[in-house]
Amino acid sequence: MARNRWFLIIVALMGAMSMSAQFPFGNPAQFAQRQAQQKAAEAEKNYQKGNELLEAKKYDKAFAAYEKAATDGHAGAQYNLGTFYIEGKVVPQDYDKAVEWFEKAAKQGLKDAQYNLAAMYHQGAGVPKDEEKAEYWAKVYKDVIKLEQPKQEQPQFPFPFPPQNMEPVEEVPDEQAEFEGGQQALMTWLSQNMRYPAEAMEANAQGRVLVGFIVNKDGSIDEVKVMKSVHPALDEEAVRVIKAMPKWKPGKKGNKTVRVRYTLPMSFKLQAEEPAKTEETK
Repeated sequence: MARNRWFLIIVALMGAMSMSAQFPFGNPAQFAQRQAQQKAAEAEKNYQKGNELLEAKKYDKAFAAYEKAATDGHAGAQYNLGTFYIEGKVVPQDYDKAVEWFEKAAKQGLKDAQYNLAAMYHQGAGVPKDEEKAEYWAKVYKDVIKLEQPKQEQPQFPFPFPPQNMEPVEEVPDEQAEFEGGQQALMTWLSQNMRYPAEAMEANAQGRVLVGFIVNKDGSIDEVKVMKSVHPALDEEAVRVIKAMPKWKPGKKGNKTVRVRYTLPMSFKLQAEEPAKTEETK
């Protein structure tokens, strides 16, 4: 009987030792939580590394870092992988994989991914046009419904925002986009449509605002952004004027029209006041 008791104690000790070796931080729940935290920290580290590499234009290395982070569940990295597959810079263009990564990020609540999914399905950009999926992701984006809720039979809301153009941008076109009539026509149009904001005049603000934008395949202007700021009022005026421009002659790659990126410097200069005339100068 005593031998049996000692045998049971030894078996229990061996089981405890085995459990301790498998879960060195205590109970299984604590161990799993610790591992999840380490995984999340590693994912964030790889995501930040990817951002640095992207900034340095080391796209292949940035993609590899994002892929590690995305596999570990980082929503930002998953979204960035989706954009890589849309642009087709480092990897072949693959909209199916783009959607796959966008969906992973969207389900974690990343708004940009939800928007892109809605836009892609609504526009049929790279994926079959699917208004049901478009409206679903649009509603998720607008917080009308939650992901975990089952689909309900109800009147469908109209698509709540214009679709984002998901076609890639050609960084080095064979023919750059051009304002209709050429550079001189562009300068003339700008001089006729630009206004000097009173707020900027009062602040004696002047200088050159650098504005970047996309010229779409149909010549329309998209994604207008201030690249170099001078003064908030001047920046706002520069963006307003660019958005008001008529359609351009689109860029080309080979014989095909393509979306291209364009940067335009816009100068704001105050004219010096003429000195007041005196009796001696009359």
